[in-house]
Amino acid sequence: MAEHLGNASSALSAIEEYLAPLTTKSVDELTVNAAPIEKAKLQVGLAYSVNALLYILLKTQGASSKDLRQTQVKAELDRVKGFVQKIKYSEEMAKGPQVKIDAAAAGRFINHALSSDQVYVKALNERKAETEDAPTEETTAETPSKAAPKAEAPKTKKSKKAPAAAAKPAKKQRKH
Repeated sequence: MAEHLGNASSALSAIEEYLAPLTTKSVDELTVNAAPIEKAKLQVGLAYSVNALLYILLKTQGASSKDLRQTQVKAELDRVKGFVQKIKYSEEMAKGPQVKIDAAAAGRFINHALSSDQVYVKALNERKAETEDAPTEETTAETPSKAAPKAEAPKTKKSKKAPAAAAKPAKKQRKH
């Protein structure tokens, strides 16, 4: 039992040392050059510390859990915890939006761009090959041959004509 009391005494002396700067100066003096978020952290920390110490005091005096003062202290501690969460949230929002990359969507965009580019490059290469293979007038005049090869006409796509619309008799309109 003496050991537990010694531990409690040393813990209380550590708390006194930690809170000593706060007891010698006012809160306004401590937060003169502080940012608003730092001021809020200090005030919430002080409120939590005071309420936690009051809770400990009530427990050491033997207050039951049905004691009204204790339930009010618990409610106040919960309220202060809510402010702590708000401060954390505001710090996260101050960092700015977090950019998330959708890897699957990015992959689809890249694959689509590459595949359409490959189709275009393939079509260009085919046209280039056709123009290189087709003999020109200069090359046929310069190369003597026994039998002149027939020059192939460039391949063109035949356009499909739309079938003529069959003459249909006009529908009779009903009278209403």
